[in-house]
Amino acid sequence: MTLPLSSHSAKVPALLPALIVTLLLLLPFLHPLRVRAQEPAAPAPSPAEQATQPAVQPVNLSDEVVQDVLSPFQRAIETRDYSLLLGTFDAAATSDFAQIREQFDAFFRLHDNIKFRYQLLQVSADKDLGFAMADVDMDAQPRDDLPTEQRRTAQIRFQMKRTAKGWRLTGLKPMDFFTQ
Repeated sequence: MTLPLSSHSAKVPALLPALIVTLLLLLPFLHPLRVRAQEPAAPAPSPAEQATQPAVQPVNLSDEVVQDVLSPFQRAIETRDYSLLLGTFDAAATSDFAQIREQFDAFFRLHDNIKFRYQLLQVSADKDLGFAMADVDMDAQPRDDLPTEQRRTAQIRFQMKRTAKGWRLTGLKPMDFFTQ
């Protein structure tokens, strides 16, 4: 038995591929995992509330010091990157910068294979000046004929200043940690 074809049934096979493509394109939006329940939106703060709220979230000073000073300082020591090391200092605010530069130059000339580790103990700041105390361990292999590593351990006080580029060193105590 054959059914008579109407004029509409001839159009169905032609529209079927377009309908399938449309459904496939809409499928990701209709998938149950994509559907999220609408949570009620928090009311917008009034202009008076906006004026009393801080514009930016406060940043943890310890995180800033590690990011701006101690991590680059550690990387510079371990890779013997003299330029990076000097870049962790604020040369204009460091009274003995020339001496520090000479001491690190001598240190890098005398040592290879340096491992530098620190444990941040305390950070304090007053306006744009800051201090950080850290327990520091360093293994440095001398560049002489006897490759005997020297282990040094000390508590170092990092003096810092906040600049436009972030925190920068203005001094280290004891500096002789690197000249022993």
